[in-house]
Amino acid sequence: MDSENVINNVADFFLRDIPSVKIGNTPVPVKKNVVKEELQFLRLNDSIQEQILDTLKYIHGPDFKLKSATDYEEVRSNVLKKYWVGQGSLVVKGGCDFSQYKNDSSSEELDRLREFGLLRLESYGFHKNHCIEAFQYCGGNIEDALSLLHSKYFKANAKLKEIDHGLSERELLEQRTDEKSSLESIYENSFKEKVENVWILTLKLEYLVKIFHNKEDKHKQNIAAQQKKKEMCRNILRLGFCKFGDKCRFSHDVKKEAPDINKHLNDFYFELEIRFPPNTKYPYEPPLIFLKTNAVLPPLVNLHICKRLYQEAVTLAEDGIPCVYTITELLQNEEAIKLHLKEDIDFLPYNQTLFSAEKVKQIRRIRPSHYKKGITNRDSKKALTLNELRRDDKRIVERFLSKQCDTKYLVMLQFRKNLPAWHLKKEILNTINQAQVVVISGETGCGKSTQVPQFVLDDWISNYASDNRHIEIVCTQPRRISAIGVAERVSEERVDVIGNTVGYQIRLESKVSASTRLTFCTTGILLRRLEGEPTLPNVTHIVVDEVHERSEEIDFLLLILKELAKLRPELKIILMSATLNASIFAQYFGDIPVVNIPGRTFPVKPYFLEDILEDTNYVLEEGTEYCRRIKNESDLDALMAAEEINFVNAMPRDNVRDENLSVAQVMARYQDYSVRTCKNLYLMDPEKINNELIETILTWIVSGDHHHPKKGTILIFLPGIAEITALFDQLNEHPVFGARAGKYWLMPLHSSLTSEEQAAIFRKPKLGQRKIVLSTNLAETSVTIDDCVFVIDSGKMKETHFDPNRNMESLETVWVTRANALQRKGRAGRVMPGVCVHLFTGHRFRHHMLPQPIPEINRIPLERLILNIKVLPSFEDRDVVNVIGSFIEPPSEENVNSAIKRLENVGALDQEDNLTPLGHHLAALPVDVRIGKLMLYGAIFSCVDAALTMAACLSYKNPFVAPFGKREEANRKKQTFAAGFSDQITILMAYRKFLQMNKKSALAARNFANENFLSYKTLVTIADIKHQFLELLVDIGFVAVNLGGKRRMGQDGVYEITGSEFNKNGDNIRVLSSVLCAALYPNIVKILTPSKSFVMSATGAVPKEYEAKDLKFATAQEIVFMHPSSVNYTVRSFPSPYMVYQEKVRTSKVFFRDCTMVPVIPLVLFSGSDLEVTVQNGNTFVSLENGWILFQVDEHKVAEMIKLIRQELFDLLEEKIKDPLLNLLHHDTGEKIISIILNLINSS
Repeated sequence: MDSENVINNVADFFLRDIPSVKIGNTPVPVKKNVVKEELQFLRLNDSIQEQILDTLKYIHGPDFKLKSATDYEEVRSNVLKKYWVGQGSLVVKGGCDFSQYKNDSSSEELDRLREFGLLRLESYGFHKNHCIEAFQYCGGNIEDALSLLHSKYFKANAKLKEIDHGLSERELLEQRTDEKSSLESIYENSFKEKVENVWILTLKLEYLVKIFHNKEDKHKQNIAAQQKKKEMCRNILRLGFCKFGDKCRFSHDVKKEAPDINKHLNDFYFELEIRFPPNTKYPYEPPLIFLKTNAVLPPLVNLHICKRLYQEAVTLAEDGIPCVYTITELLQNEEAIKLHLKEDIDFLPYNQTLFSAEKVKQIRRIRPSHYKKGITNRDSKKALTLNELRRDDKRIVERFLSKQCDTKYLVMLQFRKNLPAWHLKKEILNTINQAQVVVISGETGCGKSTQVPQFVLDDWISNYASDNRHIEIVCTQPRRISAIGVAERVSEERVDVIGNTVGYQIRLESKVSASTRLTFCTTGILLRRLEGEPTLPNVTHIVVDEVHERSEEIDFLLLILKELAKLRPELKIILMSATLNASIFAQYFGDIPVVNIPGRTFPVKPYFLEDILEDTNYVLEEGTEYCRRIKNESDLDALMAAEEINFVNAMPRDNVRDENLSVAQVMARYQDYSVRTCKNLYLMDPEKINNELIETILTWIVSGDHHHPKKGTILIFLPGIAEITALFDQLNEHPVFGARAGKYWLMPLHSSLTSEEQAAIFRKPKLGQRKIVLSTNLAETSVTIDDCVFVIDSGKMKETHFDPNRNMESLETVWVTRANALQRKGRAGRVMPGVCVHLFTGHRFRHHMLPQPIPEINRIPLERLILNIKVLPSFEDRDVVNVIGSFIEPPSEENVNSAIKRLENVGALDQEDNLTPLGHHLAALPVDVRIGKLMLYGAIFSCVDAALTMAACLSYKNPFVAPFGKREEANRKKQTFAAGFSDQITILMAYRKFLQMNKKSALAARNFANENFLSYKTLVTIADIKHQFLELLVDIGFVAVNLGGKRRMGQDGVYEITGSEFNKNGDNIRVLSSVLCAALYPNIVKILTPSKSFVMSATGAVPKEYEAKDLKFATAQEIVFMHPSSVNYTVRSFPSPYMVYQEKVRTSKVFFRDCTMVPVIPLVLFSGSDLEVTVQNGNTFVSLENGWILFQVDEHKVAEMIKLIRQELFDLLEEKIKDPLLNLLHHDTGEKIISIILNLINSS
């Protein structure tokens, strides 16, 4: 027999293949770890199915029927090959089933909480069916459910009469406190206040125990039974054990003493529970009365007794007499209670709902169908008439003329006269008076930002006596720090208080009054104002400062002003630019005049990278973090020595970047510099910010051998906050520049700082101290540091880019443009000749930098812009593509069309690109479209406070911070707040805990924030943003509350203002996850898992848990990665394989951030995609997103029910969005639909 046959026979014997043992060099292929999505099954229990069917029949009539599977054409498909099927359903007999194990599952916790809540309600004696109904009706709020059950069982509302007692809440509370003190003295330890407004009296009611626990008959039966028992085993009596065990024919029960048949009477107690609901008028209305006991009473007996006590309380309440002592004594009155127990028990039957059909109809008839629109602070502000404005004008003119001889004013006037802009005052005013639109171009420091608006204001004051006209000047700034800084400077120059004649308006902060005639504001504030006042009837002059920055808002404002100029010929538009490309704006508005103001800057000596390396003798060590990777580094010195002779013929072309040069080419391009400098240039990684080099340059500036000034502020330009923080920490530890030395004042400057922190930049340092400012490009044009002498320009800035094909933003670090570099250089020559050190080569500046920045509109998503265009009356009849095509430098049509498509996906635009009702509301909210949806859905599903908290964090910033070196500790602290597999809900939990601490004291709140790596300032700002968002919701009618009165900044009172009705689902994590799903869809990511492997145990093979690193994630377009900052980053097992996310960004990889796991049922109910039901291979499937998301159902009718109730929900939401004041709980079908949707969410 040959060897091959032997192997085959052996294989047959072992019933498996024998591995090949051939020797060869071919590598064994590594088996690829396949990842797939776990197929999910949609299942509804019988109770939910019955509720859905009843609701559908209520809406469509009693003859309504569901479609059957035969109504669908069955297709053959291999779709299940893409999924793992049945991996999580393994059952191991005799052991533990780990297949259903979930790590820290919040869903299981919710189930336990729900079960606990129902058991607690049942412990008061109510029917289980009624407890479930009340619990669901009240959204899981046990206290509300108790009140509802009490009113339904005792018919409480029918017996109460309105009594005009004339007492305040405080006086009623004082009466109740006195009563509590009396009860404590009477009943001593038997009385206690369990929690606030819940009193407990523990009583021994032996007469009730004797009635329902009489054991004498049972005792006689026990004696008879004992007599019939087996004879006692002698082994047990003598030895204490028996070798025959259970097979012994004698009894092994040890005799015990005969029990005292009345001993049980001492084991039972009764608790009389008195509850005072919120806003109670007790003693002019009865409290809620309950009786709990550990005795076993017949059904409803305890409630029957409570009914008698409640009747007594109602009688006493009519005369305003406190009732607790009286009903306690009545309960202990054996004769009275026994007499009452003889009466029939009359409560709701267990099979009857709390709300019978007829009563519901009666309630609906009397309940208002709509809320009353709330009032905001803006509504309460009365607009001044033109006559009132003119009276104020006269007072303003008189007040200013009276200052003309004031010493302070004269000093300021002299300072103004020294500015270059002052010398062109007459020309500027003449040009403004003669032309409708003017461009004023001026170098940094010429005074255009502070003086041009004042020229116009002063000219009005001078001519007021002759023409008596009204003036209102609005000057826009691109950033809030600029608006505040310029306004305060102008106010100071006019020797006025900020908020009088001169004021400012930014997000969350406003200092303007009826007397304000010159308002500095951010561009966004003016755009919002234009939505309410399309023609700005009272505004006479609009000044757009820093127009060269070309932000999306500036470009949009220019388009509006171009249209507005046609409607209002008398309106004056002044565009101010700090760069020399002012001609582009002049051409856009049609050959308008340009006034050039020369700068007042001193000469600035530029140093490029090669120059400063040469002067500082800096040496870059090979292999450090600032070097780029180069092959054969060890031979570099020898190579450079050789190339020093041969570089003559190696001169590279200008279009070759420095980092792509060979050693010889570097030496040829920089032949006028030393070998050391050439080596540094060859080694240095140009993409990294070299903090070591910056430190060396600082040392050279302050103590080096050069002829430049030894005083003045040093300004360092860095790309972003992370780079600023890293350098700040490094310099702070430096022996010369650190805080301990006290010689230098390190100051960060970026847009995330508060107004107070930003204002510190303008303060003068102490005598002998020197400022070092670490700034983003904020200090290029928006902020002027007067005493700046030295600038270090890293050559980098942060810039947002957007990929419309992947629907992804990325914040990228890019090289500055030549215009940026010149602006940064100009910052150094404000007060004396200065120095600018550029950390890039002169060759890069001349040949590889763009001349001007790319306009922001060409590199950001356009959804917000399109919504803003749609709501402006001047563009309502125009095609949005044509409108955007009218921009000064319009984005591509592809970007516009993809933005329109995304707006259609979220329901903001219809198929004809018209605004839907949802789109109108989203356009009214100055936030990202998805954050706007979160706010609206939070209002609709009664979780306003929670939704606004999450929306404020998403629109502003995450309050969690991770200091350098403490990232792991910060992540551990964050995990303590983790809930619902959600970043947003985790932040919500942390914020709520912060509010609890804040109620104790501000110090406790600060300590809590510091201990848990939370930014106190961010948390306080979130409170302000929440209130602003609430005001917007009230304004559009989604929340019906009044917001009159002043509010302290940083104080969160949203929950108290909106009340329990708008927040009853605010603690329900499943509802919050569902609302997030509705808001963030279609930002869906799938969780892909590898095939399940098994490990052996004592009971057999059990599934092995995945590691977090084994999980993969995918959107419909690509594989993505969860950002490490997410609380879900280390989770190994998710109850659902779907997540929604806020944004997708690209850094080293494509990451998704701010994610929340979404249960299957909410995903199906709240996704904006069309839902399709199909029958494949005999099975019914439900699919979304053209089949990308697929679910299987056990019964076809389940698919039909979900599809139909989902459509009813969408119709109801559309009706609510069209009519925001509609009260869904008083709606004919809305109450039923919302109730069934909440039941579905809670049971998912």
